[in-house]
Amino acid sequence: MNPFIRIMKKTVTKVLLVIIPVVGVISVILFHDWYERQYNKLLGFYYVYKGDKEYKKLNYHNAIDYYIKGLNYYPSHTKARCNLGNLYVVYENYFEAAQTYEEALKYNPKYMSCRMDYGIILSERLGEYDKAIEEYEKIINTHPFLIHIPFIYNNLKSVKINRGLAYYNMGIAYRNKSIYTGDNKMESLEYLKKARESYGKAKKLIPRDYDTFYNSALTNQLLSDIKGAGLDYCRAIELKPYNFEAHYNYALLLRSLKFYKESLEELEKAGILADQEANALQLRYIYETLGEVKQRLINDGETDFIKSRVEVSANNNSELAYRNGKVILKEAADNFLTKRLKNCPKKEYFEEL
Repeated sequence: MNPFIRIMKKTVTKVLLVIIPVVGVISVILFHDWYERQYNKLLGFYYVYKGDKEYKKLNYHNAIDYYIKGLNYYPSHTKARCNLGNLYVVYENYFEAAQTYEEALKYNPKYMSCRMDYGIILSERLGEYDKAIEEYEKIINTHPFLIHIPFIYNNLKSVKINRGLAYYNMGIAYRNKSIYTGDNKMESLEYLKKARESYGKAKKLIPRDYDTFYNSALTNQLLSDIKGAGLDYCRAIELKPYNFEAHYNYALLLRSLKFYKESLEELEKAGILADQEANALQLRYIYETLGEVKQRLINDGETDFIKSRVEVSANNNSELAYRNGKVILKEAADNFLTKRLKNCPKKEYFEEL
């Protein structure tokens, strides 16, 4: 190698070894705030990572501590802040949860799942219905960029579901609001109508959601909309035939219309399903109503029908088995019992109203 080139290489190397540290020191002095932010961000991510691990292990107290440390270093980590809100809900610290959700949304207003959680806490735990409705409206009116890349990414469905759930929760808020209007019946009625309207929009967006149809049925029943209540209960029963609540409330609707035989059938289903799921008070209501409907049928001279139901009930019990404290179907009776539970007596009556 040429001696001159060799000397130049050594000189350049020495100069660079001096210049680089000097430039580094100068940049730290000039851009101290930027370096401090990056350092704090790294610490923040580290503690959030630790918090996520504790969250997954269900070590909630440790997770809270790590999230708080992480957010002290990196306040705009919205996912960590929303997770922290969820943990406050676990400990029933609803005011702190609401405040934490609100702070997360200041950093990221388009964090829809966090906004949904915020609305639910406002409505169902803090009774701030108007504020909750505002949050649900923000979700509905947010128009994220829709992306559909076949087999890779598609957010069309999730956006649709989020809007449907926002309408559903808005319906819950309006219905709860109607309960707390005091003696103002007209105002209560208006809120119930808004709840029904919200449920109606939710049903179009999430047509297979049991809770939407069940709560829509309850609201229609309160509004004396017999057709709407009947059809919604039937749809809820079709979607989740093993949920006793829809069978029981549908039975009450049938009883109010003096369809006592059909009401008895639904009460029997509710009784079978509720034995392992309902609390003592719910079971008591079911069997008291069952006894009352039987008595009305006896008074109407339907003794033979009552006897036939006793025989049917005895046969139906053989279709069920108990495992791990829950009612399950015996394999041989699976399809038959599912079909029987899904059957909605008098559905054609409501369709023709």
